[in-house]
Amino acid sequence: MKFVILTDTHFVAAGHRLYGLDPAERLSAALQVIGLDHPDAAFIVITGDLAHWGQPEAYANLAHVLTRAPAPVRLLLGNHDLRRPFRAVFSAADDDGNGFVQSFAVFERFSMLSLDTLDEDGPTHAGLLCRARLGFLEDALRRAPTDRPLLMFQHHPPFDTGLPHMDRIRLRNGEEELALLSRVRKPDYLFMGHIHRPIAGVWHGIPFHIQRALAHQVDFDLVTADRVPGTHEAPDYALVDVADGRIIVHQRSFLYEGPRFWLDDPEAQRAARLPVSSA
Repeated sequence: MKFVILTDTHFVAAGHRLYGLDPAERLSAALQVIGLDHPDAAFIVITGDLAHWGQPEAYANLAHVLTRAPAPVRLLLGNHDLRRPFRAVFSAADDDGNGFVQSFAVFERFSMLSLDTLDEDGPTHAGLLCRARLGFLEDALRRAPTDRPLLMFQHHPPFDTGLPHMDRIRLRNGEEELALLSRVRKPDYLFMGHIHRPIAGVWHGIPFHIQRALAHQVDFDLVTADRVPGTHEAPDYALVDVADGRIIVHQRSFLYEGPRFWLDDPEAQRAARLPVSSA
């Protein structure tokens, strides 16, 4: 079973740009490639920061672009989102019964658990899992079948990544989340967004994948703490394949327009042997 991950679309109203980029153009390009190359994808999940300022017009713009999605789309919220204008446009979005955009679903190959880490009342862009959301998480962990992998999705990482400007706005109570996971059940894979950089690793025995943003990127800066450095690096999406006891995560840069060639092609091999010219 395959699915696609996108994150941090940061939509604005139609016809507007953000940091010099049009989020609608980038999402449209991603959906076109996904439709052509992955017709077997069961769904697309976008892990938060759907809109940049939480504007109704931005969500309407996103909904319009998503009408061209080649597969069902599952939406999470991030720190730039606002629940009320989001639900005004996406009225059928996940609801855990307490107004949070959370869900738990069991598929043939895996179970999927998505969390709402948006803290609308917080003083910063850091995330939060309140009592109600931690309760939902515990209940889902206990209900998840043990005969298939449990995949968990949330916007904010619950740990430091080494990027100080982003670590100051991670999930505020990540230690509580870890304690709950350790006590009940750890997911087989944790997928996140928020950082605008591709990062992978293991957190207390839990493999994790942080997806690169669809909109602007965050620069690779391991020093600066008081400002967030941005870039126009190319976006990508992740194709996740779950089958036969394995979870494979492919990264695909869909706006790459450089050369493509066969490595065993004589012409390509001749070019590889050419000396580098000196100025």
